[in-house]
Amino acid sequence: MRLASILLALFIAAMPIAGSAASPEAAPEAAPQTARPFEADSLKQILDAQKGRPVIVHFWGLTCSNCMAELKDWGAFTRAHPDAMMVLVNWDQRGARPAEISPTLQKAGLGSVSSFVLGNGFEEKLRFAVGQDWMGELPYTRLIAGDGSATAFSGPADFEQLGSWLAKQSQ
Repeated sequence: MRLASILLALFIAAMPIAGSAASPEAAPEAAPQTARPFEADSLKQILDAQKGRPVIVHFWGLTCSNCMAELKDWGAFTRAHPDAMMVLVNWDQRGARPAEISPTLQKAGLGSVSSFVLGNGFEEKLRFAVGQDWMGELPYTRLIAGDGSATAFSGPADFEQLGSWLAKQSQ
C-alpha cells in the first residue's frame, strides 16, 4: 500500500514535467516576470526608462472575457515583434486572485513581458494618471510613440493595425 502511494505521488509529480515540453514551433520563453504594483507615477517611470522608444501599454483583467480571449493573440504579437516594448497592467480589484495572474500570462506566452497589477491608490487617480479620458473599461490599450504622443483604444486589439503603428514608429 505504501509503495502504491509513493508511486502515485511520483507519477503526479512528473505530470507537469511531461506536459511542459514545448512544441517544436514554440520558442522557449524567458523566466516569468513578477508583477509590480501600478501606482500613479508608474506610467511616467516606464516612459522615462524607454528614453524615446515607443511603448504599448495594455490594461486587462482576469474577469474580462474579451481580455482573456485575446491574451494568446497578444502573446503571438510579442513573439512576432520581439523588439517592441510592451507592458501589461492587470486592472482587477486590488488583491483579486493574484496567484492566477502569472500563470495566465505564462500560458498565453506573455510571462516574460513587463507586468503590473493595480496598485494601492484610488482607482480613479490611477486611471487619471494613465489618461484623463479613460473610464476604466477593459481591455484598454495605450500606444505611446517615442515623442510621447499617445493613441488609445478600448476593446479587442486589431493586431494588423498595431503592427502598422509599430512599423511607423521605426521610420
